[in-house]
Amino acid sequence: MHAWTISGNPTPHPEPWGQIGAFSTLRLFPNRLIPFRQAYLVRLIESATLLQLSWIPELALLETRLDQYLSKSTIEEGLIRICLFENSIGISDRPAKSYGKAVKGLLLQYRRPVPRAKSTQEKELYGRLSELDSSKEDWIISDPKNKEISESATSNLIFVHGESLVIPEKQILRGVVLSQLLPALAHSFRIIRATPKAHDLSQYNEIILCGTGRGVAPLSALPEVNWSSSSDTVLKQVRLTYENLLKQSDA
Repeated sequence: MHAWTISGNPTPHPEPWGQIGAFSTLRLFPNRLIPFRQAYLVRLIESATLLQLSWIPELALLETRLDQYLSKSTIEEGLIRICLFENSIGISDRPAKSYGKAVKGLLLQYRRPVPRAKSTQEKELYGRLSELDSSKEDWIISDPKNKEISESATSNLIFVHGESLVIPEKQILRGVVLSQLLPALAHSFRIIRATPKAHDLSQYNEIILCGTGRGVAPLSALPEVNWSSSSDTVLKQVRLTYENLLKQSDA
């Protein structure tokens, strides 16, 4: 865990949740491979811009700080989180314990204040992940007003209905993994951009999570609405598509 001030001096890395700031999480594979690295850093700058942070560094500085961190870190594989605070950049790492694992969902009544940005200020969302075993549990966000199921705390969601994939588009953080997957999936499936409501989930036989930490993973159950997965056919196709994208990004 390291942090640098605007002037480049070392500084303690603050506890992120509740702080004004933006963040992005990258996946580190063996041999220091970080697929879609630039896309994550660009998205971090976009989040900082949406949140109107007082200091937004250039992309080149983020690249430099990430390289500095990796040169000193002993981690071989895992997750790298970059936080952009009002007067510092902080980077930390942790193991990737949830990658590809089935997930039990728990409903969380919550409306994200700036849905298209990843904000460290959202302690009510990201801070509550510590209440779960995040390797196999996740908060499924339900809008308290319209009861729409838009995303999870860690991932975008794909709802499978036959040969159609229903993917929320409005009021969500469109993650890098989903952004990479969408063009490829459009060749094999009918893509419908819509946001299901909690009481409509019975029509979907699969719900798939797509995110940096989880990769492509199945939602096994959402007990509060009596939903459970009844297939993994599309999951396998989406996972294979993602694995091929990872290979292409490393080429």
